[in-house]
Amino acid sequence: MVALRERIGRWIIGESVEVAQKLAAVEARVDDSPGWRALTGTPHDYDPSKVQEIYSDALEAWRKNPIAWRIIAITTDYVVADDIRISSQTPALNDFIHDFWHHPKNQMPLRLESICDELSRAGDLFVLLFRNPLDGMSYIRFVTKDRIERIESAPRDWETEVAYYETTADGESRKWLHVDAPDAEHAEAVMLHYAVNRPLGALLGESDLTTMLPWLLRYSRMLEDRVRLNWAVRAFLWLVTVPANKVAQKREQYRTPPEAGSIIVKDESEQWEVNSPLLRGSDARHDLQAVRAMIDAGSGYPPHWRGDAGDISLATAQAMQGPTERHLLRRQKYFMWMLEDILYHAYQRAAQVSRIPLLETNDYHDLFEAHLPDISRFDNEALARATRDLSQGLSVLASQLRDLPPTLAREALSLFFKFAGETVSDEVIQAILEESLMVNG
Repeated sequence: MVALRERIGRWIIGESVEVAQKLAAVEARVDDSPGWRALTGTPHDYDPSKVQEIYSDALEAWRKNPIAWRIIAITTDYVVADDIRISSQTPALNDFIHDFWHHPKNQMPLRLESICDELSRAGDLFVLLFRNPLDGMSYIRFVTKDRIERIESAPRDWETEVAYYETTADGESRKWLHVDAPDAEHAEAVMLHYAVNRPLGALLGESDLTTMLPWLLRYSRMLEDRVRLNWAVRAFLWLVTVPANKVAQKREQYRTPPEAGSIIVKDESEQWEVNSPLLRGSDARHDLQAVRAMIDAGSGYPPHWRGDAGDISLATAQAMQGPTERHLLRRQKYFMWMLEDILYHAYQRAAQVSRIPLLETNDYHDLFEAHLPDISRFDNEALARATRDLSQGLSVLASQLRDLPPTLAREALSLFFKFAGETVSDEVIQAILEESLMVNG
């Protein structure tokens, strides 16, 4: 009976020791000796061993930890959402966008989810554009962050990236030129680099999970400990009290514990007691909640977004969404700019070897038209109410003035479209006013 208690204790302690030994073995494999070459040469980037460690930890957390997986999935669900479409008013560019987007070797609609996942999980995205020398079409491929061993920058401008060095399977380094490098025009493939969560003075970004990794690990360990204790609480010991002269006899009799459902007949000199571990489950509630709060603070997502409703009311939940939606909107804008940048450089490289004309501007606002999914479905409802109220106010104003002067009419139209969430140029507003005058005589 005592042996059973000891075995349970040794098993619980042994598991913790075994986990610690495994973690120590993993840490021992990291070599941060002077043999490491600087990855970027900038003072605010992690050293190469730390970069590899964070990338590996983030990938493992995403694969094994449901909370980490859900945080990355939420970002992708809102940034990519139902559909992202890009077009252009320039006919040649619009045709190229369609061909590139749906090419069998690209299939961009199917790649957007994994691209957004990797950008959020790694903090960096290294994109390769392989150009077909016959028609100029580029095929998109990727190099993961853990295979980039060095980034080469311009001598006097570390923000101007020139080349990237990839560690291949045979241990050799392969050089990829940046798309704007001097010799990139004749290269078979060029590389583009995009980063999020990048500190000022650094070339590399950081994973969305970076600040949460220690707390995700702590939370996992705490839950594992609770699982072990809950398993142990189901084990119990029988303490049998007998007269001193019967101890040896009863020890031999009960050497094998009675099976469940057994019937034991005893006299009044023999007393049985059950001894089981006392698990104070409520004691750990606040500790677990505090760790989850650190994880939620790092992710920027409210608890109910990952399924932990708790005692959150509807009003509190709506108030929590404001900062989160702003963060997602910024990420969506960067993601869209990244896609436009890839399309721009793919088109320019195609124009270098084919008959399509080179683009004369690199203003993406003029070149592309992006159709993005709404981050918040409540925005449309709020805009509709604001537009309705504004229209009613303008109607009352027009009735008081009997007619809207041209300047006031122009400003009223501008405000109407602004509150409706649409961007309309001054030329379009002037055309609407002129056509209105023509219709009304």
